Amino acid sequence: MARKSERRHKQGEESRLAILDATLAIAAERGYDGTTVALVTERTGLPASSIYWHFGNKDKLLAATLEHSYREWRRTAPTWAPRADSGDLLERVEGRLQRGARALAQKPEFWSLGLMLALQQRVKEPAARVLYSQVRQETEDAVAGWWREVLEDDAVSADPALPQRLAKFYMMMMDGLFLQVRVTSARDVRRHVSLLARGLAGHLQATGLAS
Repeated sequence: MARKSERRHKQGEESRLAILDATLAIAAERGYDGTTVALVTERTGLPASSIYWHFGNKDKLLAATLEHSYREWRRTAPTWAPRADSGDLLERVEGRLQRGARALAQKPEFWSLGLMLALQQRVKEPAARVLYSQVRQETEDAVAGWWREVLEDDAVSADPALPQRLAKFYMMMMDGLFLQVRVTSARDVRRHVSLLARGLAGHLQATGLAS
């Protein structure tokens, strides 16, 4: 009986992952409105009842898909542990920016789906969009924590909002980088990120905000 129950649980989890992967692929192709339970059923070969059993409705399915893609993205994304870096300011800044860029290149689905949901103004049930906003805010806060360790104490004391502004700049840069790569198939991303890192580090040192 226990073995049968374990097998059923494994099959249920495999079905759930198949639904999430199919939904992510369809959403990337067709957007929110174009993602339907019928298409997910066609793509997975699973009955609609299985999809509703696992997720309840389309909006909850999109929210679960976003969370699934976020976990996959986090496997390659920077941890933003404040004291995990070494080297001078430029090395630390460029290292962080390059790792962020690589994460977008290796696992772009989360960023793609998230931006699509953020721009979708006709969504009546915004659970997925709310989740994306929460995840972005958590990421931004983690980046701000890293900047607090990098900046001079006097600079943060004089302008406590500076780490958060730099974190917002990072998020804006990642958004722009993602769109540039997807639209143009740019091959010199590393060079562009290096240019941004040098400009940012140079500005912080020239203004005495970081050494």
